[in-house]
Amino acid sequence: MPAVDLTHGMLAWTDLIAHDPDDAKRFYADVFGWTPASLPDHPASAYTLFMLHGKRVAGLTPMSPGMIDQGVPPMWVSYILVDDIDEVVARVEPLGGSVRLAPMDVMDSGRMSMIADPTGGSVCLWQAGTHTGAENFNEEGCMTWNELLTRDTDTARTFFSELLGWSYEEMDMGEQGVYHVAMVDGRPNGGITHMPPHVPEHVPPVWDVSFAIREVDAVAARIVELGGEIIVPPTDTPVGRFAYVADRQGGRFTIYRQEMEG
Repeated sequence: MPAVDLTHGMLAWTDLIAHDPDDAKRFYADVFGWTPASLPDHPASAYTLFMLHGKRVAGLTPMSPGMIDQGVPPMWVSYILVDDIDEVVARVEPLGGSVRLAPMDVMDSGRMSMIADPTGGSVCLWQAGTHTGAENFNEEGCMTWNELLTRDTDTARTFFSELLGWSYEEMDMGEQGVYHVAMVDGRPNGGITHMPPHVPEHVPPVWDVSFAIREVDAVAARIVELGGEIIVPPTDTPVGRFAYVADRQGGRFTIYRQEMEG
């Protein structure tokens, strides 16, 4: 099912904040076959849409020079769709979270904010205007999953349940522990899981973005050929095969094999 009926509380979009956008365009074209396009009606915008088969699947924006000077690495960011961003953001701090970017208009595309849950994981909220989110999911080269890795899953689960109405289903992942699948309107909508124990304590909680791939091993090898890095090699789990990788600027993401149409 490539398309998804997006509703309030669903993870709907992702974009890359890159040091070198031109290099990122070349890298992801080689890995996923994405083509870059300017925002419709805004050709002068620094923001780029990544397109696949004529559908928008992700975005790209340059990191500010100040952030680069501070040593901030490139990063993939997850976006959650909300009906009324100002109302939702007003409840973030009372629920123990923090507002890292107040609601702001992005031309006529929509309205965005960045928040952090009480454990410290940053995620964006998006109130759609002309840009409603990704147009394809779960197909080869498209976003298929988003998950929060945190050291306090109970606190994070409670926060998103109270903020967005998420419910949860638990999955036993064997040695990897219990995985909490976030549900919206009875549909799986990303997850919350424990930060791996080998990750240093100074590394904050993070939202990871997964892209659907049939041949995880071949794509992981291609990423290395292109100057990227394999952080976690191709690995089988109870729900599929994945690899955790980085592009050649250091932006980290997951490639994941699932059943796909076509």
